[in-house]
Amino acid sequence: MKTVLLAVLLLALAAAAAAVAWSYWRFSRSIDRDVVRIVAAAPQQPATVTAERLAGLPAVVQRYLAWSGVVAGQAIPSVVRLTQVGRIRSGRTAAWMAFEAEETYSTAPPAFVWRAWLPRRSLPLVIGRDLYTGATAGILMKALGLFAVADEGGEALRAAGLMRYLSEMIWFPAAFLGDNVSWRGIDEQSAEVTISDRGMTATAVLFFDGEGRLTNFRAERYNTGTRSVETWETPITGYGAFAGLTVPVTGVGVWKVADGDFTYIELEVTGVTYEPEH
Repeated sequence: MKTVLLAVLLLALAAAAAAVAWSYWRFSRSIDRDVVRIVAAAPQQPATVTAERLAGLPAVVQRYLAWSGVVAGQAIPSVVRLTQVGRIRSGRTAAWMAFEAEETYSTAPPAFVWRAWLPRRSLPLVIGRDLYTGATAGILMKALGLFAVADEGGEALRAAGLMRYLSEMIWFPAAFLGDNVSWRGIDEQSAEVTISDRGMTATAVLFFDGEGRLTNFRAERYNTGTRSVETWETPITGYGAFAGLTVPVTGVGVWKVADGDFTYIELEVTGVTYEPEH
């Protein structure tokens, strides 16, 4: 009898493991298809940075782009791929959870797919996807690939997705010279940037130091935690070089909410590639 019970238990465990593996594979495949779609929609003939466009920018933005390594004649990348590590939490009293992530962007039209493994890629308890394609946007996090622990979508997430995209253009700064982007100088250390995409716009203020380094990004963005639009900042804490560009590599995300600043994510960019290459 004990042998039979043990056999049944082992079969049940094997079936459960197979179900989890299948769910992981199925969700991962759906994210793969999202990546393929946005890469396929990216321009085959990328635009280039022109001297005229650089010269028409506010002085503080020219200084920032020069510090970053953006020069006339450089291609605006069609596709950008990056990897990240960090930690994230859902609330002020919630425990931090480590994550590893990869993200793929197209620049024309703006789009991204962010794929995260929590706490690590080799042994994920949760797989997450954040998506923006203009027409659709949403966040989906699945425990064991089976159970949704976060599932958000709709018009508010489209606007939030475009704002996230704008904030992450700091990792491919030549795209700030795209035809869908406009700048307005504020003072010697800040400028306002606006991006347009398929009937929507997002506007933020970028802050720079005297050398031209980006130090902060501030905007009004939809917060899924409070279900309202809140002030959102992404202070920069470190910089690194990829493919001849100098970009932020460490920073945090902060919600400026009524009961005080709430830092919900800390991240480090570990790699960036551009297509076409610089």
